[in-house]
Amino acid sequence: MSIAELINPNVETLPRSATCVDAARLMRGQNIGSVVVANDREPVGVLTDRDLAVRVMAEARDPAKVRVEDVMSPHPIFLSVRRSLDEAIATMRDLGVRRLPVVNDGGRLAAVISLDDILARIARQVGQLGEAIQREIQAPVP
Repeated sequence: MSIAELINPNVETLPRSATCVDAARLMRGQNIGSVVVANDREPVGVLTDRDLAVRVMAEARDPAKVRVEDVMSPHPIFLSVRRSLDEAIATMRDLGVRRLPVVNDGGRLAAVISLDDILARIARQVGQLGEAIQREIQAPVP
């Protein structure tokens, strides 16, 4: 299965010059845990809620003055929209991350795939398998 079937193309981005307050408000407003920092839809970094907590708040920095480029993780690992679900899972496992930007064939941001997206898909599939088993068990014996 391609990750193209799982991704949500409505991905939020911020420019490098945005402040950490801008990022936190965007995350709160969209109920998301990370923002892709991009130049013209080309991913240049990822900023997570954990980055804000550890690199800004824990260091008592003023989030209204700190720019996202100063605390983001630069050079993000991203996946091609053509990658498989298995490859996405392996990449997340190997890197210890919960979210990955997804780019189109032109290298432009297409979406973000999260561990939650994957788990929700797998849970639906397991539920469908459970329904199939239940129907088999309940089928009358001729």
